Amino acid sequence: MRDCSGRTLLLALILAVGPPDVRGQTPEARGQTPEARTPEARTPEVQTPETMQLPALFVTRLQGASAQLPPAAQRAPQPSADLPPLPATTVDARPPGANLDGPRRISLTISRPMPLGDLLLLLVNGTPFSLVDGGAVTGATFVGDLKDLTMRQAIEAVLFARELDYDVQGTLIRVFPRKTSTRLFNVNYPNTRRSLTREVAGSSSSTTQTDFFDDLEKGVQSLLSTSGRMHVDRTAGIVQVTDYADRLDQVGVYVEAVQLRAGRQVRIDAQVFEVALPEGGASSIDWRTPAIRSATGVRSTPTTAPAPVATTDIGALIKAIAQQGVITPMASPQVLAMNNEPAIVRFGDDPASADSSGRRGQGLTLTVVAQISADRIVQMHVSPSYSSRTGASLSAAIRVNEADTVVRVLDGETVVLSGFLIESAAAVGHTTPSTRSELVILLTPTIVRSAALPH
Repeated sequence: MRDCSGRTLLLALILAVGPPDVRGQTPEARGQTPEARTPEARTPEVQTPETMQLPALFVTRLQGASAQLPPAAQRAPQPSADLPPLPATTVDARPPGANLDGPRRISLTISRPMPLGDLLLLLVNGTPFSLVDGGAVTGATFVGDLKDLTMRQAIEAVLFARELDYDVQGTLIRVFPRKTSTRLFNVNYPNTRRSLTREVAGSSSSTTQTDFFDDLEKGVQSLLSTSGRMHVDRTAGIVQVTDYADRLDQVGVYVEAVQLRAGRQVRIDAQVFEVALPEGGASSIDWRTPAIRSATGVRSTPTTAPAPVATTDIGALIKAIAQQGVITPMASPQVLAMNNEPAIVRFGDDPASADSSGRRGQGLTLTVVAQISADRIVQMHVSPSYSSRTGASLSAAIRVNEADTVVRVLDGETVVLSGFLIESAAAVGHTTPSTRSELVILLTPTIVRSAALPH
């Protein structure tokens, strides 16, 4: 027999056989043979802890449990050669805390189907947490191997596979059937669709299309479960999502990350000037001169063709260029652009018209799409187009100089675009001398810092 505390009691049976004067005699002395004794007269066999048979345990290996073991482990006798090893092989002696993501780790091997309710009680045993399942785990079992998991990871691994969910209120863990809920996510972005196509005559074309809400909707859809659904209100700037709690958390992280990146801004400072080359001199600017090399990070090229140039000292670069011709500033526009959104700058005259003096028109269109990364790198898709008439007459042909390129610079670094050659002629007496000049564009992107955006 066992009392309420689990200690084993041995009950001695005292048999009163025969009259008092023969109690101290042996059966043979009383004239009885061993076979003549009745079954009631035999001393029953009492089971000792060494001869008892214990039931098979569900848990064959347990790590990360508290110092307080389950009742079954507290009642277990001393191990012997005939008994299986105890379920607790490693005990984490660190004091438990009311934190599902704390340093406490759980390793658990369940070799036979174990009732899910018992397993959950085992996980919270010895911790400050209480657990209520409300019958949600009735009939469910678990077989598996959990290794070095936090309590949150262990609980989710056990519950989510069976369409069960949980929430934590203080130190109370409540388990319930998994169900969907609805959340509203605010999106602060203009409701616009933009499309930009740039064509370089006779060579290639590039198209830039931006639709923030359409891209956001595709991204959220990819995160939903088969039971999830969503709706995007472009006018109100709200995304309504219905799904399980863990999927809603993922959607929230995604929406926040998209808005942080799309909300980055860059200020682009442009300087455009014309360099009049001396008559009889070089046909274009030589970017290999020592003065330009000392002011820029120009790469070595075997010819005088335009080379990739970047600098942080614009003043020194302009002085170096001035040694090869007369500089005439044309424009210094400044534009603020959102991340991956086209910014267009136009200045100059309409080449299709001429002023009252009959001077030809000329104009520059500069299109920039900037991508801003978190490591202060700015990648720019730059498409400059310079147009001018070859003569003063409106019937004169229009010359177009175009380029389309992608550059990568640091925040605050200046990139140089050049190679746009301009030829002009002016009638002087019976001669028509021509002059040659080159158009140079300096672009300096500067990332705009904001308290709401990461630096």
